[in-house]
Amino acid sequence: MWARIVVAVMAVLLVALGSGLWYYQSNFATPITKITNQQAAHIGEDGQSANQLTTTGNGIGTKRINILLLGSDNDGKNQAPLAQTDIVVTIDPQTHYVGMLSIPRDLRVVIPDNGTGKLDAAFSFGWSNEHVGPTPFSNAVGLSIATIEKNFGIPINYYAWVGLDGFVKVIDTAGGVDIDAIHPITDNAYPDDVNTKDHFGYERLYIPPGPQHMNGMQALQYVRTRHADLVGDFGRSARQQQILDQLKVKLDTPSIVTKLPDLANDLGDTVKTDMSIQDIVNFMDFARTLNTNKIDRLILSPPYSAMANDKTGDFLPNCAMIMPKIAQMFALGNNANCITAAGTNTGSSLASFHSAIGAPIPMSALNTPTQNASLSQLNALSQNTGDTFGVHSLLDMMFLVVFDSFDATKV
Repeated sequence: MWARIVVAVMAVLLVALGSGLWYYQSNFATPITKITNQQAAHIGEDGQSANQLTTTGNGIGTKRINILLLGSDNDGKNQAPLAQTDIVVTIDPQTHYVGMLSIPRDLRVVIPDNGTGKLDAAFSFGWSNEHVGPTPFSNAVGLSIATIEKNFGIPINYYAWVGLDGFVKVIDTAGGVDIDAIHPITDNAYPDDVNTKDHFGYERLYIPPGPQHMNGMQALQYVRTRHADLVGDFGRSARQQQILDQLKVKLDTPSIVTKLPDLANDLGDTVKTDMSIQDIVNFMDFARTLNTNKIDRLILSPPYSAMANDKTGDFLPNCAMIMPKIAQMFALGNNANCITAAGTNTGSSLASFHSAIGAPIPMSALNTPTQNASLSQLNALSQNTGDTFGVHSLLDMMFLVVFDSFDATKV
C-alpha cells in the first residue's frame, strides 16, 4: 500500500513539474533569456579591445559593488540610441552604505577612441563601432562603461539598461493609470525622442489639471518632464510617486497574475543586464530594505559643472569639486579621477554624430546568446521571495532607472 502511495505521489509531482516547465518555457524562457546575462564588450582606454566580454561579479556579497544604470531614449529600431540616463550606484553591503552618482547626459567627457563629447554620445558611438564586440548593444554598453571608468576612475561591476518605451508598454499592459494632476504642466522643450527618428526633437507638452486616465506614453511624459513644474523637482518627485502608487494598486490585484507573461514580454526587449535573474532579485530585495532618506546622492550639475562657452550646450566638469566627492562616495582614495575635458568638443557635434550612427540598426542587434535560467532556480526564487520568475524585481529595476530614484523599488 505504501508503495502505491509513493508511486501516486511521484506521478502527481512529475505532472506538476512537467506543467511548470511547460508554463515557464512557453511564457518566460525567451524574455528572461533576452534580459539577463547580457555581457558588455570589454573596451580599454584605447577604445580598441576587441571581441572580449566583461566579467561579472557575484551579486550582493560582502564586497563593495558599483552598478551602472543606463536609460536610452528609444528602443533602437530607428537609429543608435542616446543614453539619456547615466547613474552609478555604489553599495557597501557590510555598512549598508548606498550612493548614487547621477551624471548629466550633457557633461563633456573623454570617450575612448572618440575624442571629447557629451556623455550621452558614448553609448551611440559604441553602438556604431562594429569592430569591437559581438553586437552593437554590447559595444554601446562597453563604451559607456569604459568612458565612466576613464573619466572618473570608478570600476563598474554590473550594468542595467532600460529603454524608455518599456515603461510605456508596462503601463499599457497594466491598463493605464488614473492620476489627479494637482496643477497644469506646460513644457515647451519636452524631448520628443521616444519611438521617433529625431533624437534631438522637442515638442510642446501640456498636461491639464484634474483627474484623468493616462496611457503609457502620457504617463511617461507626466513623470519625465522637468520644466515648468510650479514646485520644481519636488513636483516631479510627487508626480512619480503618484504613478507608483497607482501602479501598485494595479499590481496588487489578483488579475495581474494572468498578465505576468505579457509584462515579461514587455520587458524582454527593453531591459538588459549582465546580472543573472538571481542577482537581480537579490539586488532589488536589498534595495527594498533601504531607508531612501539615507542614500547619498550626488548630481554633477552646477556647481559641480558649468556651461561651456563654445555654444555646444556641453557642461564642463568642475574637477576640483568632483574628485573629493567621488573619492569619498566610492571609497576610491587616490584612484579617483576627473578629466577637465575643456578642449574643443570633437565627439558629439550633430554632424559627426549623424555620420557615425549611419544606417538604421534592427532590434535584433540587442540580442546576444545566453544560457537559460533553470526551472529549479526560478522555483526557488518564487518560493523564497514570492517574486514569480523575477518579474516584480525586473519591474522595480526599470522604474529605478526611469525615475532616477530608489523610491521606485517600493512598488
